[in-house]
Amino acid sequence: MHFTSSIAQAILCLSVTVNASIAIGNQIREGKSHFNVAWVEGVSPCQGDVEIALESSKLCNQNFQLNGESYYLVGCTDPNTGYAQKPQRLRRVKDNSLYGTCAPVSKKTINCKGSTHDVVKRYICG
Repeated sequence: MHFTSSIAQAILCLSVTVNASIAIGNQIREGKSHFNVAWVEGVSPCQGDVEIALESSKLCNQNFQLNGESYYLVGCTDPNTGYAQKPQRLRRVKDNSLYGTCAPVSKKTINCKGSTHDVVKRYICG
């Protein structure tokens, strides 16, 4: 009975990981270039964020890899504003399928003590 329960827990954990939301924000580096970044929601962006593009670059239609999968954001409704480009959707590169819609969140600064940067969370997609 315990074995079956363990298998069910592992499957549930795997499905939560596979369908996890992806957070989008900005990596703030003192005295260096800032980047638009992505990370799996619930994982610390201090060690787990990946760069999408320079903050001054276009956020949408830039491929980025996270956990072995390639994604890109589409539908930026404010594309000329650097960090606040308002992406509407997140898509998978491999088949152009929709991963999820994106919604703004209350801007939250995440302090990465002992690191070279902090992160500002701006959107959740999934």
